[in-house]
Amino acid sequence: MKEMSNFFKRPVGAAVLFLNDFHHGKRLNDLNRCARLVPKDVKGMASMLSAANTAESAGYAIDILVGWADDAENSEA
Repeated sequence: MKEMSNFFKRPVGAAVLFLNDFHHGKRLNDLNRCARLVPKDVKGMASMLSAANTAESAGYAIDILVGWADDAENSEA
């Protein structure tokens, strides 16, 4: 069984690059925004997805992160 990667000990950029690879850069703007607003969540999603490794799962995770980033941005206002 493949061991799950822990992105919490690495810079958020490593998690962004990992998630970005699933969609060949199409969601990079979303991921960069999420990294700025909810960096710990980005690291957590990347850590969880390191075991799943499917583009479909990554797409759902990015959608969730975008929602959390929206919530974080709205709470700043």
